[in-house]
Amino acid sequence: MNSSFPALFKPGYIGSTWVRNRIVMAPMASNFAYTNGEVSEPQIAYYAARARGGVGLIIVEAACVTEDSGREGFGQLQISHPRYVIGLNRLNEAIKAYGSRTMIQLFHAGRQTSSEINGGQPVAPSPISCNITREEPHELTNLEVKQIINQFIAAARYADLAGFDGIELHAAHGYLINQFLSPHTNHRQDEYGGSLANRQRFLLEIITEIKEALPAMTISVRLNIDDFIPGGLQLDESLKVCKSLELAGVDIINCSSGTYESGLNSIEPASYEEGWRVYLAAAVKKVVNIPVITGGMIRHPEFANQVLQDKKADFIFFGRSLLADPQWPHKARHNQVKEIRPCISCNNCISNNFRGLGIRCTVNPFTGRESILDKDHKVRQPAHAIIVGGGPAGIQAALSLRRHGLEVTLYEKENRLGGFMNLAGIPPHKEQINAWRDYLLNELDKSGTEVIYPQEFTAATLEALRPEILIIATGSAAVHPDIEGCAVNTGVEAIEVLGGELDLTGQEVVIIGGGSTGCETADYLIGKAKGITIVEKEASLATDAERKNRRALLNRLSGAGVKTKTEVHVTEVMPNRVRIHHNETEEILATDQVIWATGFKPLSELHKLAQETTPYVFLIGDALQVRGFKEAVLEGEMLGNIITGLLN
Repeated sequence: MNSSFPALFKPGYIGSTWVRNRIVMAPMASNFAYTNGEVSEPQIAYYAARARGGVGLIIVEAACVTEDSGREGFGQLQISHPRYVIGLNRLNEAIKAYGSRTMIQLFHAGRQTSSEINGGQPVAPSPISCNITREEPHELTNLEVKQIINQFIAAARYADLAGFDGIELHAAHGYLINQFLSPHTNHRQDEYGGSLANRQRFLLEIITEIKEALPAMTISVRLNIDDFIPGGLQLDESLKVCKSLELAGVDIINCSSGTYESGLNSIEPASYEEGWRVYLAAAVKKVVNIPVITGGMIRHPEFANQVLQDKKADFIFFGRSLLADPQWPHKARHNQVKEIRPCISCNNCISNNFRGLGIRCTVNPFTGRESILDKDHKVRQPAHAIIVGGGPAGIQAALSLRRHGLEVTLYEKENRLGGFMNLAGIPPHKEQINAWRDYLLNELDKSGTEVIYPQEFTAATLEALRPEILIIATGSAAVHPDIEGCAVNTGVEAIEVLGGELDLTGQEVVIIGGGSTGCETADYLIGKAKGITIVEKEASLATDAERKNRRALLNRLSGAGVKTKTEVHVTEVMPNRVRIHHNETEEILATDQVIWATGFKPLSELHKLAQETTPYVFLIGDALQVRGFKEAVLEGEMLGNIITGLLN
């Protein structure tokens, strides 16, 4: 088949390693390893799924080269001892079984870790604390530097024994090698500090010794082309480092950026433009002859293909897109772009990692559960299920049950499917939710599910149909507290504003409730409303949002002059006024419109009615408990396993 993206699917070489296409799976920390650092079965299944999906090269996530000081988390791979080789070999073989080439990233956290994780003081080129981890590191002695270099060499040998085609040295994101390179973190006065020649010595000695020990080993370096922090490694110096890497025999440069301290430039929120850092790789391409990898927020095959055609890079790394859809490469190659499950840049994957848990994906319930959720186990006898509610939980339940062999009828009371996805995709930079909704609706259409809408499923419908299996995914409804004056002047709900039901252009508005719904409504009203004030009883805004997207959202609100009042209580809502209290102080806010964003309650009345008459009844999504899309989709998908188990 001729692909519409010939540059993306053109084979290429990295050193002597032939790669079937230009798609690289980025080395993303998954937290799937066992706590002793060994490869786990879920980890093997996770990587095998991406290889099966057609990725050209998989760079296995950061594996720590030391056992005493360099780990970033408890679920991190180790490559610091021969005992890890067996598991790494099994992982390597599982990937190669589907035709992908393999590298493994060699890693040392340096100062970006904690004594809680490693059982001892972090180490670094200089005793400068990271503003995020806030633990002063031990300054490495010259002898300790040499010992860590030897640990990198030993790790490369273990990677070779495990059968990997190559290794990648992690010299980005503020970890140890990057700390040596960056003048922000390296204040040494010996041969490893000061001039750029000295600061890059640590990295170059590692490369030289690996080349001497393993001359056939393919070597990649993941390099920060810009640290995006004052006094850090910047483009001009990084280009010089790139030239040195080529002279040292490195086979490919994997361009990245940002550190813990740089904020949003290493793991971007949804507000960043697709391919925003391609310019960094394009600059590297101009000074070296070896291949260059770019990536970051690249979602669409059309965009990736154009980057390659424009010769701004030679390979494209994909991260979150492959969490959302491991089959991304195959679907792109076969021109099935509409069938690619899109990443919505919600960052729940990395948010899980920040909590020390294995990564999960909002839109793909199988990510990290490849060895748990059974996609294909069929019911042994005919069965029919009725689903009430056409939001993400109900649609995912329909897809799961159809895949498991059940006949399914889905009822939706509104005149369109999608539930809260239709509103969630309206605020700025949430457009990918619309793409995900469209993907789900396309999958639902292909599944053969009988869909009936707009039609409310009532107690009378339940009595008439008497289903054997009933799934209630009726979602939630807006709710607000009992405040004096509400019965007279209730204002409007945030969901009405986002739904376009009224025009607030030129009006002063007060939003009661500063969670993510209230803040995103304010973001939506920027440039429309004359003035916006958010009132929140807690000390902080949008605490229910993922922290990268939260930071970007709050930055936009602040930059647009949105007023915020936290730790206040609304005591009365009057015509054109809202009375609030903070400690002993009272204030009256003038407003043209009050907008309620004070939460939601489950709509589960049907569940109570069905309990006595329906053999199998399930409550999922917000109808069970108000949370988010991630939980709704997971509960919908799990029903396939649960119901098949019950019926078989």
